Amino acid sequence: MFGYIRPFNDELRLKDHQLYKSVYCGLCRSMRKNYGILSTLALNYDCTVLAMLYMSVKNERCSVRRGSCSINPLKKCLLCSCEGEALEFAGAVSVIMSYYKLRDTINDSGFPKRLSAFFGRAALYRNYKKAVRKYPYIDSLTSEMMKRQLEAEKENSGVDRSADPTAKLISELCRSFSDDEKNKRTLSVFGYHVGRWIYLMDAADDLEKDIRHKSFNPFKGRYDGDIKHTMIYCNEVLNMTAAQIVLAYELLELNSFKAILDNIIYSGLSYQQKKYTETRFIAKDKNKDYYGMLDEIE
Repeated sequence: MFGYIRPFNDELRLKDHQLYKSVYCGLCRSMRKNYGILSTLALNYDCTVLAMLYMSVKNERCSVRRGSCSINPLKKCLLCSCEGEALEFAGAVSVIMSYYKLRDTINDSGFPKRLSAFFGRAALYRNYKKAVRKYPYIDSLTSEMMKRQLEAEKENSGVDRSADPTAKLISELCRSFSDDEKNKRTLSVFGYHVGRWIYLMDAADDLEKDIRHKSFNPFKGRYDGDIKHTMIYCNEVLNMTAAQIVLAYELLELNSFKAILDNIIYSGLSYQQKKYTETRFIAKDKNKDYYGMLDEIE
């Protein structure tokens, strides 16, 4: 996971913002309890949303209490706990995916990053094995995803094939939240497009760096390396994917956290997308807007 799925705080009510933070801090506390303090370094916003979706779909009862921060005991924070296994599930996803991410960094990066990733993987290994013992299917799905991702990169594949492994992984994780076949199908479609959006956002975010370091990026071959025009194309692909997320989301049967999830889907995605595409690359010229640039290209 990459941490792009998060709320747009400017449009989030204070009580919902506090509830969201309580889930984030509750997930951090759960990870520390189950996998040790080092595992909290793998904590991210995407898995926080995954935990909320899990609790909402399964209608797990949760409670919020005030407690001490897991990292800084002198700091007080709100902590969410639930009767089910949503937080433990999301924590396991975070630990397992972080382990594979570190392994991938060891194989693909330069010496300094490779060295730090090597020590990070070694520190995470025991917690990774513990997560795998309880959730072997998450490890199996992630391993298959990494294998297919590597094949796509070796063959210099395009956008659709490159995004497919991550999309299918998130699709299968979301599908597991329900036993009802109708809900499974909806969750599967929703998860697929969320996973696709996450991968494409990461590719768009890394485009400039990947061009500079001559690394694989599914967008890199567009417009002969012209970043501004390539980012406009990235934005269009992300818009189409986000539209599919919204269509699937509106069919989901949610029992809790709806105000927060609504904010994330309807406002958070577009804000993050604008932050990492339009604001950074497309609209640097203050006298031009995004749509004006589209007219110029056409």
